[in-house]
Amino acid sequence: MLTSLLTKETIALQVEAEDWMDAIRKSARPLLENGSIEPRYIDSMIQAVKDLGPYIAIAPGVAIAHAKPEQGVVRMGMSLATLKHPVSFGNTANDPIRLVLTLAAQDHDAHLNAMGDMVELLGSPDRFQRILDAQQVDEVCACLKECEQEAEA
Repeated sequence: MLTSLLTKETIALQVEAEDWMDAIRKSARPLLENGSIEPRYIDSMIQAVKDLGPYIAIAPGVAIAHAKPEQGVVRMGMSLATLKHPVSFGNTANDPIRLVLTLAAQDHDAHLNAMGDMVELLGSPDRFQRILDAQQVDEVCACLKECEQEAEA
């Protein structure tokens, strides 16, 4: 599932973000450009963090931005952005954030499946570091493919 969602077009490396809101906007931009989400979905993700706190900072260095499907998801999509300079999301346990994933799921089941795949990917410290260190999108794509192959084996 990961390689069908995270493609060369939805991966951005060394993104410059001013703050956590800018990091979400820039991570989500490929999904907006490919029609997976509406602009209001980005606003909803930011508002959710403002309302609920930095719950999207799920692990040290990692945030998964998302909102409810009815808040602007057109079709299933996922994007990944590594940040040139880490930003604080206000979660002392997991800041600073260096990797922002944006998830656009059409329903609860798709959301859970995509989250499971991401946990598998990021559960390996080596793989996580390889993604952070990647200078070319092809390096991230290769890492994703390895993860899928291991999961299938």
